[in-house]
Amino acid sequence: MNFRSLQSLDTTARELAETATAWMDSFWDAGMGLLYHPGYEMHPRVPRQAGQPRSHMVRDTAWYVVGLLLRRQGADVIRALHAIEAILDYQLDEPDRPYHGTFLRAPEETPLGQGAREWRDYDPNWREFILTTLQIVLDEFEPLIPPALVERIDAATRLGVAGAIARGLPASYTNIALMNAYLLAHAGRRLGEADWLARGEAMAREIHRLFMQNEAFAEYNSPTYYGVDLYALALWRGRAPSEVLRQLGAEMERLVWTDIARFYHAGLKNICGPYDRSYGMDMTRYAAVVGEWIWLVSGTAAAPFPATHLTFAHTSDFCYAPCAAILGTQVPAEALPHFLSFQGERQVRHGITSEPRREATAWLEESLMIGAEFTSRAKAGYEQFHSATAHWRAAPDEVGWLRLRHTQPVDAVAARRCLTIQGKGALAFEIYAPGAKEGDFAPDDWRMAGLRVKVRGSTAVFSITRRLEWMEVRYDASEENEIELTLEFEPQPASK
Repeated sequence: MNFRSLQSLDTTARELAETATAWMDSFWDAGMGLLYHPGYEMHPRVPRQAGQPRSHMVRDTAWYVVGLLLRRQGADVIRALHAIEAILDYQLDEPDRPYHGTFLRAPEETPLGQGAREWRDYDPNWREFILTTLQIVLDEFEPLIPPALVERIDAATRLGVAGAIARGLPASYTNIALMNAYLLAHAGRRLGEADWLARGEAMAREIHRLFMQNEAFAEYNSPTYYGVDLYALALWRGRAPSEVLRQLGAEMERLVWTDIARFYHAGLKNICGPYDRSYGMDMTRYAAVVGEWIWLVSGTAAAPFPATHLTFAHTSDFCYAPCAAILGTQVPAEALPHFLSFQGERQVRHGITSEPRREATAWLEESLMIGAEFTSRAKAGYEQFHSATAHWRAAPDEVGWLRLRHTQPVDAVAARRCLTIQGKGALAFEIYAPGAKEGDFAPDDWRMAGLRVKVRGSTAVFSITRRLEWMEVRYDASEENEIELTLEFEPQPASK
């Protein structure tokens, strides 16, 4: 039989899958049948002290399976089957619990009980991540899998769907809802459950309805979760057993790529902010899933992705790459040039939601880009939400960046070389500027490699503190007092 293989993929897809799978090889634990966690982020319920062994990854091992079955060299198929068995061993089968049908994040996690809390003690989204991946495995490679193991996968799918339906997932939880719709539709057709297929189509229609109000997902402009969205939309468009999902998926995939292109700066190798959810600020220094999709479009050398032989952050998301490679994507012809070279300075505006009004704005030019989100003071700050950002060319091969950290809601607007922020209480900026010193920052003037920023309008208390790689620049007012800052950006020659 002819199965999909690395050789059957186009050049960039093959390079992506091959690089990622070889990278994952070094984390394989044959005794456990799982990947070790590569580092940086540890599972929250896995206590670890100095000298203790690393934890393992259940979900990410499923993505490794796709890479192994594409490569099929040496013992790859045997390793993939071993991994599938191990993954299924960590599914939770407790019908009366809210975590029924999901999977442990790591086998080292402590047992769940009556008081288990979502996110802290378990992740319900592992159902959709793992089971949609195993559906790819069945679609592409089922003849390579022993019948008994196929039966185990189908049984695990039944458990997962039961838990997913009981959860009552809202369509507004974009990345998981997109996978959920496909899981229900695909499993419904495969396992003869017409109600599941109908539920999947209903979820798809509601996601599409919400999206089309502004041609935007409420979970907007996320370098990580847009990658998950593109994964699910590729499943809808290319593999769904329903014409409803195929048509709606193709339409939304086209519109999402068009929007990403407007915010993408190929010269700086980053998507301009604002970011509703982001785990980092420079895609050349952390693994952002959307960077893997752009890799498929731009090629390896131009991809907004870290050098994989070096240390980088959010490492485990590189495991996603074989799924992107095997699914492929469809980028509109008019969007494609943006991923190959910078297409000129521009102002970008995009409404996110209408009630309350949320709007993203951005300014992009050759060596600078600024992003902001106006929230109608309806969205509080938290660790992953960056409502005001900037990137600039700090050195020939290095990007500087800043992001606003805040807890109370703010409104921010980006215009040509200008960022305006209104809120209450403290506004704190984290600034990564190579070679910067505390003395380079005054209340009304920041001087950094490649950029000068003049700050207007502040009567708040100014302070500056070095934190890890960046500077924290704060403007503190009382919680009741309004604070408004205008940042005027003046690009400077990049340092050598």
